[in-house]
Amino acid sequence: MIVVAVLVAVLAVLLIADRVAVGYAEDRLAARIEDRGFAAKPQVTIAGFPFLTQVAARRVNKVVISAAGKKLGPVEVKRLDVTLYGIRVSAGGNTSTASRLSGTAQVGFAGLAGVAGMPGLTVSADGPDRVKITAGLGPVTGTATARVTRAGPGGIRIAVISAGGIPVAALGSLRDVTLPLPDLPLGMTVEGVSVTGQGVLVHLAGQNVRFGG
Repeated sequence: MIVVAVLVAVLAVLLIADRVAVGYAEDRLAARIEDRGFAAKPQVTIAGFPFLTQVAARRVNKVVISAAGKKLGPVEVKRLDVTLYGIRVSAGGNTSTASRLSGTAQVGFAGLAGVAGMPGLTVSADGPDRVKITAGLGPVTGTATARVTRAGPGGIRIAVISAGGIPVAALGSLRDVTLPLPDLPLGMTVEGVSVTGQGVLVHLAGQNVRFGG
């Protein structure tokens, strides 16, 4: 019984140490991500148990990151949700490489309207791949329809398919604009886009995505 009690006590100490270590690592990683231009400290969850054996092997199985308020090129990302798999950490701990990544970046409608550079425009959902651009300033009123598509591996495109009686010039750059996302880490690409009630959802994926210096 004494041996069992000692064993249970040792396991409890190891479990506490492991959970303290993972909590510290999550907090430190969140702080480092915030330093890269996010408006608020992101939520970071390191999966897998035990954590300390992953640290010893310099390979973390899975990390889930949720963040908000990040500028990616000309657009403001309202929310970023990314899951990294098979993260290999360098000997010095300064860089890490995820063997695989998947996630989404949500671009708000207000941010898209701001890209136009024209006052009085609002953007809203109009189907899985379309948005409505409504003009309501002085004599220029009406609603146009634009299709939102993937523009290669690093951007999205918005192109008007029906002006709805609005002079095309009143739509500014939204009449046909490609929005590059140059701040995506090397190895991360845009796999597709979809329109939701909250904004345009950019679907991200990647292999051998490197973070850090």
